[in-house]
Amino acid sequence: MRGYVALRRRADFARVARQGRRRTAKHLTCLVAAGPESTRVGLTVSAQVGSAVVRNLVRRRLRAILDTYAFATRLAHDIVFIARPGAGEMSFAELRAEVERTFGPPP
Repeated sequence: MRGYVALRRRADFARVARQGRRRTAKHLTCLVAAGPESTRVGLTVSAQVGSAVVRNLVRRRLRAILDTYAFATRLAHDIVFIARPGAGEMSFAELRAEVERTFGPPP
């Protein structure tokens, strides 16, 4: 079971992009903004990352990594992860290191 709710509306993504703090690594960007009542997480993986198979693989890997975070114990935030070109060639361990570099280690 996920410890967060999926961020789905375009307006919410746009608000996080405008108001959020940005942390960037080579193949991943993380935006964090204050959220309403619970933590919501959105993933963006564009066609520049690779084919549909590669994009879905990156999404699944990011969700698996984020499942290790205890979002319920943190303050409510809206978080957006943006995969950049090259993220599709990364191994799971390398992607985990990128998430930890941009968002911080899991508690």
